[in-house]
Amino acid sequence: MRLRILIPCIAALLLSLFLGLGSAWLTVRSPTPIDAISIGPWQAWPRSGTDEADPYSEARAARTGEVPLGPGEGLSLLARTDSSGQPIDGACTYRVHGTTPPARLWTMTVENENGSPADGSSDLVHSIGSDAILRASDGSFSIALSSAPQSGNWLSTSGTGRIRLVFRLYDTTARVVTALTTLVMPDVERVHC
Repeated sequence: MRLRILIPCIAALLLSLFLGLGSAWLTVRSPTPIDAISIGPWQAWPRSGTDEADPYSEARAARTGEVPLGPGEGLSLLARTDSSGQPIDGACTYRVHGTTPPARLWTMTVENENGSPADGSSDLVHSIGSDAILRASDGSFSIALSSAPQSGNWLSTSGTGRIRLVFRLYDTTARVVTALTTLVMPDVERVHC
């Protein structure tokens, strides 16, 4: 009689442990934290680096070794897809164009899918900042992403497969969640593949 009761209890306990630990593991291994805000292809985590960050995002940051920008420093935005929703592929050519939110300084970096710096020769440019960018007369800009050098603003995707773009805004008011909902970020347009 005891065995009939004991076996279902043990099975329920093992199932709940498997589901609980498994869902926590998947959440921590997820490339995107829980509290992400999407702005076109860009995603932001305004609570990362603050006391309000959810525990899963903190565990994810501890696992990856990422150090988020603090609330007084700025905000990071990440794009893994282009504006049409297709994954960004280093073999294709893209154009990142538009304007940015107000910030004292911003940078855009090409990284591998796992967040490591893009591979390739040290002679290639994988990052650009607002202090070195060429702009149109209306303040907008266009950055070419390609494995082959391009005229104007260009970032190399050489030596990479799938890539992600990291846009960091320093000393900005865009970190406030209400400001993020009205933020205008540049488009990521696939030119050809």
